[in-house]
Amino acid sequence: MTQDAQQIERDVQAAVEAEPARIAERVHAITLAALTRGVVDTQALREVTRAVLRGAQAAAPRVEAEHTEGLKEAVRGLDEALASAAQATQLAMQEAIGRSSEFSREGLKQSLDQLSRLEGDFVAALGDAARQASGTAQATLKDLAEHARSSGTAVGARVQSAVVDLGQAMGDLARAQVQEGMRALSAQAELLASMAAGVLRGFADRLHPDSSVAKDRRD
Repeated sequence: MTQDAQQIERDVQAAVEAEPARIAERVHAITLAALTRGVVDTQALREVTRAVLRGAQAAAPRVEAEHTEGLKEAVRGLDEALASAAQATQLAMQEAIGRSSEFSREGLKQSLDQLSRLEGDFVAALGDAARQASGTAQATLKDLAEHARSSGTAVGARVQSAVVDLGQAMGDLARAQVQEGMRALSAQAELLASMAAGVLRGFADRLHPDSSVAKDRRD
């Protein structure tokens, strides 16, 4: 476990134990702060998600009911933070699509695929956390995972919107690149045809030198 992950756990645990009314808000802030310290990719999102869930489970409950609510609020804050990460990825990809000369379509497609898996990774992390927990925490996390699968999540809604928008933009980019490629090929074909015509004129001149001289005299 990295020092960053341990720090995330400690911060989340303190947030869950300190102010019940602000758990979601503080977990949201902790998650975003953790993500901004590195690269927002699939591995980073998974590691931060799991660290947040471990910290929420580690919080010492005053009573079971409070622990249940604390876990729910921590997961809500995590969900909203991942939705923010999805939005940030969407905005970054929109800019990258606008700078298509600097980014390959294959690389953009890979990022889009990773984004589309974000909700699934979140739900899977909830399931893993539930299997590793016990008692009230296990039951709560299991319920949260099942609810996320059946009713959706904040990150899922954001991802769905982003994938639709980015998919359309990627399609437009592909069509533009095809059209640009066709124009480039057409220009190259014209140049090649012109060069070939020049070569043929050279052949003709060598085969019929008299006709070339006669033509020059007429001109």
